[in-house]
Amino acid sequence: MSELTLNQNARLTDALERDLLRGAMESQQNIQPQALLKQAGAAIARAAGAFADYVADVHDAMNRARAASAHYTGSQW
Repeated sequence: MSELTLNQNARLTDALERDLLRGAMESQQNIQPQALLKQAGAAIARAAGAFADYVADVHDAMNRARAASAHYTGSQW
């Protein structure tokens, strides 16, 4: 059953169709809204943390660039 072809003339037998539908129905997972909300919240928290880390890295890089520029121009930072 691993090699199903797309052929408009191919017909499923009743037994094969029942087996496919039974497999599809048994493989469905119960949807739990609370678990989905927890996953979404965790993903949002990770994204916010990654963005904050990026902003901090950019800020540090800008400060290092300003300090290096001030060193070469002789001004105080």
